[in-house]
This record gives sequence, C-alpha cells and structure tokens, in this order.
Amino acid sequence: MRFPKLFERLAAQVSLPADEWEKAEALASEQVLAKRELFLQPGAPSDRFALVLQGVFRAVRVSASGAESIKAFRAEGELIGAYAEMLQRRPSMTAIEALEPSRVLVFRTRDLEVLERGHVCWERLARRVAELHFILKERREQEFLDLTAEERLMRFWEEHPHLKGRVSQRDVAAYLGITEEALSRIMSRRRKQRG
Repeated sequence: MRFPKLFERLAAQVSLPADEWEKAEALASEQVLAKRELFLQPGAPSDRFALVLQGVFRAVRVSASGAESIKAFRAEGELIGAYAEMLQRRPSMTAIEALEPSRVLVFRTRDLEVLERGHVCWERLARRVAELHFILKERREQEFLDLTAEERLMRFWEEHPHLKGRVSQRDVAAYLGITEEALSRIMSRRRKQRG
C-alpha cells in the first residue's frame, strides 16, 4: 500500500477493504504540480479527479468580465475535480489551480466505473462524496443568505484553520464574495476590537 493515510481517511467514511484500495492505487497515477499550475482548466474534459497528497488548490470560475469567484479550497486528503460536470459528462467550467507546490493522486472516471463494478464499497464512497458536496453547497448558500461578510469570514477560519498562511487575502475575499478592500476593513475593525 503506497498511501496508507489516504486509505485510513477513506476507510473512515465507508467500509473500504484494503485490497480494494490497493486496486485503486494501481489504477491511479501521481502528479506533481508547481505553484499556480492548473490541474484542470475550463473547457478541458472533466473525466479525471484527484486526491490531494500535498498542497492547497482553489476551484475558480471566471465571469465573462474577468471577475474570479472561488468555489472552494481543497487541501491534503480532499478531492479535486469538476464533479458536477463529470456527472453530466460535460467539459469543465472550473479552473483548479495549485496555490503551492502540490502532489495529487489522479484517477480517471472510467477507473472509478471499473472499481464500482467490482465492489459495492466504491458506490458507497461515491454516494458519500456526493452527499458531502451537497451539504457543503447547501451550507455555503445558507451562509450567503443568513450571515454578514464578517460572520462568513469568522466561519471560514473556524472551519478551515489549516488554510491560514496558505491562501491569499485576495482569494479569501473572492471566496467570501467581497472585495479585498472590504476584507481589509473587516480585519482592521476586528483588530481594533481586540485592542
């Protein structure tokens, strides 16, 4: 087994036999990405995804006017890929960019389909991933409806302390849906309050 920590993380979510994980490892390939290198770009086939071994990634959408919206950050042990587009068998609409030198374990959609035909654990894992993505999207939507920008910022750092010092203020602002200047004002106000 080449990646026992990844196996442990996945096995904690579903009953995953070690021999099934070894089959998955045999199908996967390791990829090294430099800082700012794209794992996936808009228009590219969405037929691959990866587990992050090392590094941080941002999933970005760019509007027609060039404005960036950050959908998510992913770090060690988490999945990257254009999941919705993969399910629809459409090209990616998302750019997935490494924010620091990174390593990922890459799988093809067809490999997952082979694994799913061989053992029910892969279908269960795919369902858990879909459920998790649904929950995260629902929570994020609710935060935009119910919380102020400052409250969203506090929630972001509570839920993602592992990203401190690893993502830029500009990227955090884009994730929160505010300008970098607005984020600076919030942070300045909070520093004054702590006095």
